[in-house]
Amino acid sequence: MKSFVINRNFFLMFLMLCSSVVYPQIKGNQLFIDSTLRISEIGMNSIHSDFGPFVIQDTLFFTTFNDNLIGKTDLTLKNKEFYDLYRAPIDKKGDIFGKREPVEEFITRFNDGPVAWCANTDELFVTQNYKDQTKNLKPFQILVNRLRIIIAKRVNGKWRQISEFPYNNPAYSVGHPAVTKSGDTLIFSSDKPGGFGGTDLYYSVRKNGKWEEPVNLGPKINTFEKEEFPFLTDHSFNGQFLVFASNRAGGLGGLDLYYTPFPSDFSVIGHFVGPINTKNDDFAMTIPPEADFGYLTSNRPGGKGHDDIYKFTFKRFLKPVEKFREVYVFDKTSNRPIPQARINLCDKKSYLTDLAGKVAPLPCMETDCEVNASAFGYKDKSIILLTCDRNSTVLVRDTIWMNILVNQKIVLKNIYYDFDKWDILPESGTELDQLVALMKANPEMKVELSSHTDERGTVPYNQKLSQRRAQSAVDYIVSKGIDQLKIKAIGYGKSQLIYKSTATHKCTPEEHRQNRRTEIFIPGFLKGEPVKQEKGDYSNGRHNEAKGYSSSKELGSSLENAPKTGTLPTIEKVQKIQKVTTEPNIVKTPGIEKTLTVNGPNTGAIRYYLVLGSFNNEQKALKFVEQLKSEGYIATLCSDSAPFRVGIGYSRFSQTKEQLEILKSKYKGVWILTK
Repeated sequence: MKSFVINRNFFLMFLMLCSSVVYPQIKGNQLFIDSTLRISEIGMNSIHSDFGPFVIQDTLFFTTFNDNLIGKTDLTLKNKEFYDLYRAPIDKKGDIFGKREPVEEFITRFNDGPVAWCANTDELFVTQNYKDQTKNLKPFQILVNRLRIIIAKRVNGKWRQISEFPYNNPAYSVGHPAVTKSGDTLIFSSDKPGGFGGTDLYYSVRKNGKWEEPVNLGPKINTFEKEEFPFLTDHSFNGQFLVFASNRAGGLGGLDLYYTPFPSDFSVIGHFVGPINTKNDDFAMTIPPEADFGYLTSNRPGGKGHDDIYKFTFKRFLKPVEKFREVYVFDKTSNRPIPQARINLCDKKSYLTDLAGKVAPLPCMETDCEVNASAFGYKDKSIILLTCDRNSTVLVRDTIWMNILVNQKIVLKNIYYDFDKWDILPESGTELDQLVALMKANPEMKVELSSHTDERGTVPYNQKLSQRRAQSAVDYIVSKGIDQLKIKAIGYGKSQLIYKSTATHKCTPEEHRQNRRTEIFIPGFLKGEPVKQEKGDYSNGRHNEAKGYSSSKELGSSLENAPKTGTLPTIEKVQKIQKVTTEPNIVKTPGIEKTLTVNGPNTGAIRYYLVLGSFNNEQKALKFVEQLKSEGYIATLCSDSAPFRVGIGYSRFSQTKEQLEILKSKYKGVWILTK
């Protein structure tokens, strides 16, 4: 095995002997299913050292002594000879079917290898030592073989060095490269000064063709011992992983192989079980992309040489497919989505809705889960999300309907003014911006904004100060595009104190702070007309206060599991439901080639769909459309991507809700989608 020779001072040696750090490790094997691991020595190892395997297309590259040197003693090889880069052809199963041969371009007066290859750039990163450093050695001086990384590319089928890694330094070693698929990040091992141990892992990022200053991967990866031979998997193992070798405390013995998700905070380090790791040195793992085999190097007993290459096969450890749900938050009065609403799940995690009022994807819980929703200007709301049916392919969707806090005072938090001033400070803008967003979403809303002072100072002074502060906040809101007639500034001075000093009690600084407050008051206002929204589950078209829980199971679409016999669940044909008649009007849905036939009283543009089913497969959805049409119903696809929704179109929301009431008792899964 090629190793670094490190000069350590006494203090570092003392720390290494007396200290050890144990980091959290992944329980079980997160890359392979342990029971499927099989390992065997490849047949082309020599009697010396063969190590550092790496697969480039259909060829295995590795480092070894030249075959012409077989039979020489290890001492002779170590002192006078150099490692060369070799290759051998492999089949689709990773078995070698030809002879090993040297890579002629790397038969040099250097040690060559291990290597890493980037398919995206066709760059070969090669570990190589500096020029012969034995010439200038003095008697009894220890040979220190410093390593560097060179970069080669194929020119006319031959490898040619094009550059060196710019942070090579003859004062220390830089070697054992690993490179990301894009070629923009290089990971390597080095004993450069300032590290945590004998050798540490570093990374460097390439931007605009230039490599940036290397960064240590930190104490969660690097220890007082050695970290060497990094390798990056592809993304077929539940994401990408960094594999490396270390002789840290807690291993089975010698160098052991470890792994951790990459990129990550490296808070969890995995340790491979047997037969990957043994009591001997196990290092330099590589796995070709999408392959179910890999190679590693080990000096375990039974091998042909000192270090040998082993092939191992496996089945990937794949996490169970998680089922997710969508949660929408809507204004109960206006049917508008509420952006930036906060949803707190029973797992203590918190999420914010997007502009469509949606949070997705959310994990489906194992049990029923209480969800709390809060939004600026709205009354907090809690519902119960029922556990998902993990055997169903139907997308689970829930809607939380919230009420605006009308005829109630709302204290605006984090509204700051300098002492004795009324200018709005920059940090107060976030809170006021929420009020701006609320008013823009509800253009019919009018707001009274009031400011209060504490009890200190005269009544006239505090009255003027509070009025100026209230007006300053109003001016800020108007500057954001709100009609000044929609918001009124009122200064109350110290006339509405929360806390008052008495003969026996003086207000504390905290009580003074709570007295100095800014409030908004939203008078009751008329219901606005529904506005356009992209998505949203209206369930039965109106909120049911009596239920207080999710209707996803009660009314969730189940058409994916409908019988495949060509029959449909019976839907009572009612006079009010649209039917195909003569002289239909054709309305094209944007982005969908299918047409919707409209007739009778529904002569306006289609603004709402009564969704009868959602499908992951477009062909199933189209089949359902045809079946509905054969029954006499006007149906179409409402979306051009999964989930493919099938529905009936209407121009008025009231009409849509009326039809929903008719169908809901006969057909589960009916809901309203705004176009």
